[in-house]
Amino acid sequence: MPRRSRSTATESVSFIEEEPTNNSDNEDSKEFFTQTQFTFSQQPADRSQNVDLARDSENKKLEDLNPTTRNKIVTDLSRMLLFKALGVKDPIDRTKVCAEAAGEVKGVSKSALNEADKRLKDVFGFGVKRVNSKMEENLPARFKNRLYLINEVVDDDEGTHSLNLHSAHQESMTERGLLMVVLSFAFCKGTSAVRSGQMKGAGKKTRWITEHHLYSLLHRVDENIPSEPPSAEGRKKSRTSGGGRHSLGGGGADGGVSETPDIDGLLEKFVSQDYLLRDKIEEGEESAGTSEDGKVIAYAMGPRAAMEVGRRQVVYFCSNVLDEQPDPTMLAEIDEDDESSEEEEEEGGEEVAEEPKKRGKRQKRG
Repeated sequence: MPRRSRSTATESVSFIEEEPTNNSDNEDSKEFFTQTQFTFSQQPADRSQNVDLARDSENKKLEDLNPTTRNKIVTDLSRMLLFKALGVKDPIDRTKVCAEAAGEVKGVSKSALNEADKRLKDVFGFGVKRVNSKMEENLPARFKNRLYLINEVVDDDEGTHSLNLHSAHQESMTERGLLMVVLSFAFCKGTSAVRSGQMKGAGKKTRWITEHHLYSLLHRVDENIPSEPPSAEGRKKSRTSGGGRHSLGGGGADGGVSETPDIDGLLEKFVSQDYLLRDKIEEGEESAGTSEDGKVIAYAMGPRAAMEVGRRQVVYFCSNVLDEQPDPTMLAEIDEDDESSEEEEEEGGEEVAEEPKKRGKRQKRG
């Protein structure tokens, strides 16, 4: 998502739908079209962290390299980041991409990443980011080494950049639309009760929605979507071969199954890309899908969705669709998290500033 100001002013994207109307005055009874306008508020995404800055000694080591070698490392790293983020859309493992780009050159990973970040920002408008520090605390350790490319291009009030970006390919539009619906159900229909799963999720109040509840809601949106999640065997098939269940109902030129995406496969894809979190959690009471250990599979908003889309955008999206005011309780919760993150970032910055002083004093005494 393009970056936007965190002001309280509402910005919107307008979608135009043409509707045929009959004009009785026209002797040929030709159809004329009126424009029905739908507006969706564009809200800033959740906070993210910048990549760590390299030490002066590491920067000097990169600068002292042969110019050809130095440029190759930074260029290769920039290309890898772009390919993984925009091509295969896989989460980026910082250690792996930096090691692959540097090759036999050691001790320049952070410095090369800083240079690649500057280049991608100047040329394409992308920023290399890490998971928000507060969110990171509640996720498995592997997320601490993940990098994401975030679109930092400032959009206009009509959302032209965003519309052009996400309407270029039909498949991309379909996936993005489904993701927004799933995120909306997870965040607005899920529950934030204390869980005993392996991860708390993207914040202490992360809302989890059980897969049975999610599929039931998706089925109400599109009756061609199965109302129940896949069996264990069906889930395994989706993961290994990408062959999810066929949607229900008949297809045709006017819609039906041909217009319904493979929900099983796309949910697997969203989890693998960090747009969704999936965990086995305990329910307060017996419910559909409960396994022998008393737990059920559930989904929540993942860190990538939080940084690219954001919880605030999801709340406003739901309110726009329902033609209601945004839930003030949810917005207050997000504001509270933002304030807490700001305080932690300020404290972290002070600690980083103090560290060189302490190191310098130790060296002086030696």
